Amino acid sequence: MAEKNRAILIIHPDGTEEAKWVNKRPTLTELQSYVGGFIEYVRLPLGNGHKQMVVNEEGLLDGLETNDKASRIAGCLIVGNAVIY
Repeated sequence: MAEKNRAILIIHPDGTEEAKWVNKRPTLTELQSYVGGFIEYVRLPLGNGHKQMVVNEEGLLDGLETNDKASRIAGCLIVGNAVIY
């Protein structure tokens, strides 16, 4: 049985968003390419529709730019690209 189409939303630090439509869960390699490094899952507050956020695990160490939009969604400091799926 094929999975239904789902959106992957990439939120960039400058506030722009990029949506990609896929018919499967993103692979580790894909997630790493979206965030530019090792991934870290961020627990989102309740009421988010059971979506997940992934960020660059070493973003703070690498000095990545603050992502205000993703930080508001997550309720904590997020830097670099954030991926919600």
